[in-house]
Amino acid sequence: MADYFDPNNNGSYNQQNSQYPQYPQYQSNPQGQYDPQQMYQQQMYQQSMNRGAFQFAPGQQQAYGGAVAADVNDVLTKSFLFMFLALLVTGITSLIVARSTFWLSVVVNPAPLIIFAILEIACVIGANVAMKKNNLPLSAVLFGAYSILNGVTLSIIFLAYELGSIVQVFFVAAAIFGAMALIGATTKKDLTNLGMICIIGLFGIIIASVVNLFLKSSGMDYVISIIGVVIFTGLTAYDVQKIKKLAATNVGYSPMVLGLYGAMELYLDFINLFLYLLRLMGRAKS
Repeated sequence: MADYFDPNNNGSYNQQNSQYPQYPQYQSNPQGQYDPQQMYQQQMYQQSMNRGAFQFAPGQQQAYGGAVAADVNDVLTKSFLFMFLALLVTGITSLIVARSTFWLSVVVNPAPLIIFAILEIACVIGANVAMKKNNLPLSAVLFGAYSILNGVTLSIIFLAYELGSIVQVFFVAAAIFGAMALIGATTKKDLTNLGMICIIGLFGIIIASVVNLFLKSSGMDYVISIIGVVIFTGLTAYDVQKIKKLAATNVGYSPMVLGLYGAMELYLDFINLFLYLLRLMGRAKS
């Protein structure tokens, strides 16, 4: 999403002008294995652009006539549930596409990748607009479509890495994600500063990743992967706390819509954490 609900509830609306990159070229890293994170850099850009702000104007709050803020635990539960469903959709889609001839056809004609990139951007923008308008059906449809499209692009990891390695890394990512989500949900400490540091670091590794597309340095790739794991580990705790704040302050919004927004944030955190861990720990196919 290009912007988000402001948990600080300062009554302002700020729109960031963001640019979404095209998918980088699909190529091998210096060790000769495919690098799925290069293809998924769009996710990092989208994650970094999810830092705008949305808030009710005073007149909009009054229009709901006695509406109260959503139950925080209810929104958190829905966020994790929707995130799990989105990951399930992405995983099933990836397995289906990996067993098809899709990637063979892409070698001949890369146009479908450009189309998917455009569709993903359209889903992100559309979901953002739908959530601002409290439109539950459209928000759900666009988030579902986004999960499917991500599954298509992510399917190449099943061609690049051994299945057992992918499963192992997935559970490692799930354990780290779960621990940090618990910290974000229970800590009394304000994690805003941590979030800002992670966001700055996110922009840094985006730039470094683009540079390394040309340098093809295995050492730089290793360092970027380690930093990426640290950043998305921190962002997980920060985003969980942010979801709690927006649930408590955005009066009048449907808990389902707030849950979908939270799910998209957490979905991006988990996907990127998983991909960076896969680059560090994954066993490439021969």
